Amino acid sequence: MALARKNETVTFRMEPATLETIQRAAGAAGKSLTAFVTEAAYAAARKELLDQRFVALDPEAFDAVEALLSEPARANAALEKLLGTHRDWID
Repeated sequence: MALARKNETVTFRMEPATLETIQRAAGAAGKSLTAFVTEAAYAAARKELLDQRFVALDPEAFDAVEALLSEPARANAALEKLLGTHRDWID
């Protein structure tokens, strides 16, 4: 089976610290910088496109979902605690 030729080039600028982090992650994953960035960008692109997928429902299912979404929100102590925590590694 012949491999597809990789003949497209992408060039972009980034801050040195960002590049260094990506290079370290690529090394930790045992991948080249090109392979790591390509796989990460492809995964993010697929996720973005899938998040925009249209979901069709029959009228009864739509009404059921709409009724659930129309109910008042209920407090969830565990979720409130989780969302109230701060992580230094999150920008």
